[in-house]
Amino acid sequence: MMEADAWRARMGFHLLSIRGDNPEDRDALRQLLEGGERRVAELKGQAEGSEVSQASAFGQAWNELSRRALDNPLASLGYADYGAMSEMNTTTLAVAELAEQAEAGSKDKYLDVADLSVSMQRLASEYLALAAFPSAGLPTGTGLPPMDFAIEAKGIDDQLTTLKGRYADDAQASEVLAFVEQRWVFVRNTIPRMNENDANKVPYLFYRYASQVAERVEELVAP
Repeated sequence: MMEADAWRARMGFHLLSIRGDNPEDRDALRQLLEGGERRVAELKGQAEGSEVSQASAFGQAWNELSRRALDNPLASLGYADYGAMSEMNTTTLAVAELAEQAEAGSKDKYLDVADLSVSMQRLASEYLALAAFPSAGLPTGTGLPPMDFAIEAKGIDDQLTTLKGRYADDAQASEVLAFVEQRWVFVRNTIPRMNENDANKVPYLFYRYASQVAERVEELVAP
């Protein structure tokens, strides 16, 4: 869930530019980041042995991400400088990498549903990044290849299909997956053409629906 929230923080960073540093958006981002701080505190309180250094690394990475996410230069004018976007990318990726390392070998229930949320938040954050700055996106400052939205969307389609079959007899999980699918359908058709300049973009709708998905999945995974 920390990995999903890292992508959500990046999404919130770009929403500040899209909506002119709207106070409600900044407050929502601050609450998300504070939730991450509480999660880190819980990790540190539960850590034993080698987990102590891992929890400490999470804390440092989250602090760096939080500082950058709330500092979006020129957001009120609908812009951000290259350095800010680049650092937002690298701080998000740092948290995501730590989360994936911690996940390795985990037997936690519904981890696969959490991974679905991560996929959606990652795609949504890139959607907003390109809606805000068409020439930027995740490759900025990272050397990563541009995201292929059609392939990513197909991957989420496949994840949903697999999970619906896997949890067909689990009423609680099935209800959450039905909600996820409902929200996904609303934005799915806008994705394959995201890289086209004349494509109709719905960044705030995507932000709201992706956030709702993350919250519902968290209720299932970490009630």
